[in-house]
Amino acid sequence: MGHHFDSPESRADSRINITDNYLFHAPTPGNLIAIMCVSPLAGLPSPFTGTPQARTFRPGCAYDFRFDTDGDLRVDCILRFIFDGDDAPQTWRAFWIEGDEARDHHGKGSLIGSGVGEQTVALPNVGRAWVGDAGDPFWLDAVAAKTFIDTLLAGGPFQPDAFSTGSPTTGATNVIAIVVEIAADRLAPHKRGLFGAGKAQPGAGHIGFFTTVSADDHGHWTQVQRCGRPNLAATFLDDPKNSLLYNTSDPDADLANFGALVADATAQLVRRAGTARDPAGYGALVARTLLPDVIPFDVDHAASFGFAGVNGRGLRDDFGAVVYSAVFNHPIRTALAPLADLRDDWPYLPAPRPLPAGPGVAVPPRNA
Repeated sequence: MGHHFDSPESRADSRINITDNYLFHAPTPGNLIAIMCVSPLAGLPSPFTGTPQARTFRPGCAYDFRFDTDGDLRVDCILRFIFDGDDAPQTWRAFWIEGDEARDHHGKGSLIGSGVGEQTVALPNVGRAWVGDAGDPFWLDAVAAKTFIDTLLAGGPFQPDAFSTGSPTTGATNVIAIVVEIAADRLAPHKRGLFGAGKAQPGAGHIGFFTTVSADDHGHWTQVQRCGRPNLAATFLDDPKNSLLYNTSDPDADLANFGALVADATAQLVRRAGTARDPAGYGALVARTLLPDVIPFDVDHAASFGFAGVNGRGLRDDFGAVVYSAVFNHPIRTALAPLADLRDDWPYLPAPRPLPAGPGVAVPPRNA
């Protein structure tokens, strides 16, 4: 649940609550795997409403994989999924949208495939797709991380070893997910180089990736949720005003909208920790690193959310150590191994995990 419960809207309807995105190379050279996970704690009681979190997507909404292929932070290509009916397995339709239609978000594009949940379906001239229940692939000791941050902000000591106790927060929970394999040359056919498939031109093959959910408002799409890098919204934008602005805007406005907020929050943390001589200046640097909130990916290099830089995001990347080391300006260790049930082949996500049942089952509130 890297990006979870960040707005009143997503707390009320988990079907529009994007939890995480991933983008990495497929085993087939020249293809990419993109993943969108939705509905944290699927099948379990919501910590906010007490009702079960959804195990189906919201009918009529557009679930978009969005790609900026020329570096201007405007969308150039969209792979859109629209679902029908409330009952599982749901039927879905996939559309490919590019150019001017993608940039105004309201274009209909071309129907490239349709299918039913839990089945792999070919998307001609694009790739293939799978939709269904899955184990949540997110791994972080989020309870310990929150306790660590709260202790520091309350005036307690900076103790980096307390950041992680080795207990994965979501290792026994589920999500619903869309997994797609996309030919990279559909994203930047005239300028890209392909990882493992010959030399690239300098600067070729750069992609900015994020996902959105939009509701159909009388024939126009109204964006209601957005997700880029893991934990950014949950860490810095966890209030109704900023989450609404974030979820209804595009990445090209992120620095203007949220740069000062991220910088100030980071400055407060490093000031408390004593890890930066110029907390304000360091906070501004972190804001420039984290924003705009897209996952950058150069297809000519290995995917890694790592200390050498962010280039896509794999399922086994230790993003927590990377992000929080940057935020605190000090090495932070995640005392966890990647989840044991992650798969090495299609559709890569863990199989759905058995969930507890009965009147005693409850999920603690996030602030607990």
